Amino acid sequence: MNLPDIYSQIMNIQTLIGLTGISLLLAASVLRVLLFFKITKQAAVLIALIVFSLSYISISGDSINFYLRGIVNDLSISSCILLGYYFISSGTTASVNKNNTLPAFYLTALIGLFFYPAALGLGEFDPYSWGYINKAHNHYSTLIFIVCLAGLMYFSFLKQYNLLLFCLVLSTLTYQFGILESQNLWDYLLDPLIFIYALFTIIDRLNKKINPFRSNLRL
Repeated sequence: MNLPDIYSQIMNIQTLIGLTGISLLLAASVLRVLLFFKITKQAAVLIALIVFSLSYISISGDSINFYLRGIVNDLSISSCILLGYYFISSGTTASVNKNNTLPAFYLTALIGLFFYPAALGLGEFDPYSWGYINKAHNHYSTLIFIVCLAGLMYFSFLKQYNLLLFCLVLSTLTYQFGILESQNLWDYLLDPLIFIYALFTIIDRLNKKINPFRSNLRL
């Protein structure tokens, strides 16, 4: 197999994963809305899976998820994992789902609060540049980034935060294989959509702890 063929296959994988992430996001959004209206979980999951399949149907030459991808852009590997877990755990109790996902959401919210303001220029350094591991110019900052990432993996392993550990490890591995179009590790670990969702999830959970009576009323 020559180099052009290998490059073509890599591009096909990148496109497939990018489109699949958008389809997962669309289907998970539909599932979330359906469950809010108290539809049975089995029916809601079935409808969401149908939406997932329909998103690949071609309209005027391109699929629905292709058009949405142009608007949303590619999701991070972490987002794809959490969306996939949302489907898998949809038949379990809410407490089990929260116990598994909350460590990932807490970490995402904390990192996002540090990362996005600095990456947008609100500071004297740019953490986004640390993510170019394979093309690093500042080796010290890149080394610190790698050490911190390894420390988070070890911490997740000790605390048995399996979902968080899986996100960190798989994001790093897929970065090394160039699964996404981006050459920056941050784009494998984090994206604006998962940060916003994680932030609102944490705020909602803290609000329920502070105002348990209001939470009971909504239930």
